[in-house]
Amino acid sequence: MDRYRTIFIGFALASLLFFIAACSNSIKLNQALELAGKNRSELQKVLNHYMKSPVDSLKYRAACFLIENMDAHYSYQSASWEQFQVELDTLYKNECDREKLTKAYNSIYSRYDLKDVRYLSDLKTVKADFLIRCIDFAFEKWKTTYAEHLNFDQFCEYLLPYRAGNEPLTTWQDIFNEQYIPNLFSSINKSKDSISSIEICEALRVCKCAHLFTTPHDVPDYNARLLPSIRLGTCREYCLQSLLAARCIGVPVVIDFTPQWATRSLGHEWNALITKDGKPLSFGMNDECKLGEHVELIPDRIPPKVYRQTFAKQKESLAMICGKEEIPNSLKSPCMKDVTKDYYSTTDLLIKFNFKAPAHNQFAYLAVFNNRDWIPVCWAKIKDDRAVFRDLHKGVLYMPGYYYNKQFIPSSYPVIISDSGNILSIKPNFKKRQSLILKRKYQTSLVDRSCEEMVGGKFQAANNPAFINAVDLFTIKTKPEACFQIVPIKSSRAYKYFRYLSPKHSIGDIAELEVYESNSKIKLSGKIIGTTPVLPEFCHANAFDGDPLTCFRIYSKVNNIWIGLEFDEPKRIAKVVYIPKNDDNCIRDGELYELFYWDNKWVSLGKQTGSSDTYTLIYKDVPTNALFLLRNLTKGTEERIFTYENGKQVWW
Repeated sequence: MDRYRTIFIGFALASLLFFIAACSNSIKLNQALELAGKNRSELQKVLNHYMKSPVDSLKYRAACFLIENMDAHYSYQSASWEQFQVELDTLYKNECDREKLTKAYNSIYSRYDLKDVRYLSDLKTVKADFLIRCIDFAFEKWKTTYAEHLNFDQFCEYLLPYRAGNEPLTTWQDIFNEQYIPNLFSSINKSKDSISSIEICEALRVCKCAHLFTTPHDVPDYNARLLPSIRLGTCREYCLQSLLAARCIGVPVVIDFTPQWATRSLGHEWNALITKDGKPLSFGMNDECKLGEHVELIPDRIPPKVYRQTFAKQKESLAMICGKEEIPNSLKSPCMKDVTKDYYSTTDLLIKFNFKAPAHNQFAYLAVFNNRDWIPVCWAKIKDDRAVFRDLHKGVLYMPGYYYNKQFIPSSYPVIISDSGNILSIKPNFKKRQSLILKRKYQTSLVDRSCEEMVGGKFQAANNPAFINAVDLFTIKTKPEACFQIVPIKSSRAYKYFRYLSPKHSIGDIAELEVYESNSKIKLSGKIIGTTPVLPEFCHANAFDGDPLTCFRIYSKVNNIWIGLEFDEPKRIAKVVYIPKNDDNCIRDGELYELFYWDNKWVSLGKQTGSSDTYTLIYKDVPTNALFLLRNLTKGTEERIFTYENGKQVWW
């Protein structure tokens, strides 16, 4: 009798817990069902399916989770876009060459008008059979060794979602299991049972014959049929590919992103493996770094904030609490969660505003510079003309402000949070003036390595082609700057042969090389000589073509790589001008520049024309402790804000 009583009590308790779980979010669930309109019956079928037995109580909760958050998700319908992808699929399966892929993509895109794209709420379109199948599939993957450590909430975010982006709803599990997963496992070359989640993610990031490509802004996400075969796409496309592939296997992978880099244009998306301790290991397409170093070690890119793309609407997100207040597009999604402190050591920042918010705004923002404009990347509530911004990445310059009438409005002076967490307000000091010597208009992070590789290089002269008993005219002893370097040469003799001899174990990078006689502005010319290049695009002529964007290079680190000139007769060399492999953001001869400083707006300090006499611009009587921007009015778009410290430009 006691045994039956125990069974009865256990069954009653399980039923009670099931009932509680079923009703706990009934308000949100009913709201979602109301919004579903005519599609409500399909969603109700899913709920009814899992309400039949307490055994399915977790699946019922999972269904509730999906339905309650479904209004934040959508897919598209477009006959032209679908046909466009059919053509792309054929292209990707038959071509690998980047140049041919790009040309073909642009040709295909030009034939389609994507104005017929319509976006449809998942609440109004998801069918019962589809959702039940997705839920059952996810629960099977939860049992794998890759996912068994996940709690229910983690499972709901990392494995359960039936979509990756705004792609059309399809049976992506079948597509990826047929077209992608077998090749993925075979590339790892280990028995399937012994493959770790880290090894899977290392394989996911290897995209053979695939290339990064900036697609037009008006295209939606690729459908799941195309994603396994993409060979030309943005970071987002490759993130979607890896995310769906990982879910197929049961590996907890997410998409993390920054809406705008702090140190350059654009934002970025990447994948991250969520480890058992909850930490993200970042990775991206064709990484050459370890897992967990994709974002953290990119030299020219610092994320001011890192967010995670979620399926659930985040109750503390700006979109969920802003009410009717206008908010910036960069922070508009309700499905974004701040995970900056999972990646970096962070700090908080208190800002006092110079004037009250327009239209009685509740929220203020911190923005970073995208080479042209200030882009909001985080928000905080305003209280008594102040706001506290939480979990900010260090080593970043932030601009405080409001958002009103579709514009970011700076409302205080910019603030630098140093790597150590010190806070400095950048307010121009007009009482203390300085002179600026400017050599570039853009940061040097991507060219610094090429500059470092020239240390130890020599400029030599000789009177025999084998450079026997060559004379060292100049040795590069310190890292040269990423701009034209003028080297005076003291030599009493004339020489028929001249060369740049690169350091041992370098690849010989040099963008431009010029040689002058005394009191002459005419470059010496002659027969170009040197180590034979491996690739024609890095030929000898690149070092003498006047274009800093081309360079001479040998694609193998060997000793005695060199390039030079054989003159028609011996010349007495008085000056050498050279530039390391470069991005052409240095001061150029004959190009017009304008310098600005920030004082609640950009204020001009005048225009100057670059000269080959110095390859510098000198501005006098300039305020100290100011933020500057140098613009090239002749050409180019890469222009970066900087401060001036200890006689040098410091980039932000």
